Amino acid sequence: MPLLDRVNMHLLNIECMPTSTKFNAIIDLPEDISELLPYLAAEIRGCTYIHGHDELNYMEEGHIVAIRPRQITVTAVKSESEARKICDCLRNLINDVHDRKESITPVLRKQARLGPLAVFKELPGTNCGDCGEPTCLAFAAAVVSRKSIIKRCEPLFLPERTPQRRRLLQLLTEAEYDIE
Repeated sequence: MPLLDRVNMHLLNIECMPTSTKFNAIIDLPEDISELLPYLAAEIRGCTYIHGHDELNYMEEGHIVAIRPRQITVTAVKSESEARKICDCLRNLINDVHDRKESITPVLRKQARLGPLAVFKELPGTNCGDCGEPTCLAFAAAVVSRKSIIKRCEPLFLPERTPQRRRLLQLLTEAEYDIE
């Protein structure tokens, strides 16, 4: 039997941006999942978690996801159908980790935060747009929010940029970002 059979979800308008067309999804959990947070931290790439603070955070496809013992918040949701899909994925993830927790080594401290400026500092700075973004800073933000991957920056992979590329790939790897 799954730990979370059903959850209660509702959407909130982003109050600080009254003209925004995006919402925050609030998912109320029927069970306290405090004990699962260290196991979820082991399974979620690029998350930030410090045991005892009762919150795990990560970025996924432009959404900030905060998992707490009785509630999950997902930012920048475009519609109710998108929110439902995300909610189902999170419920499935929690149930899967709960079922497999005996085979997972829990993580008590994990800090994988990486800011766009750290990525930007190692980019070529050409603002060429080949990556699909208008500037290198916009591309860095897309990479950090997991909307894009670093391989889309073709100038970074030129032979003369080997030192920058190595430093950046190391940063991304340490923060558990996909390189491919």
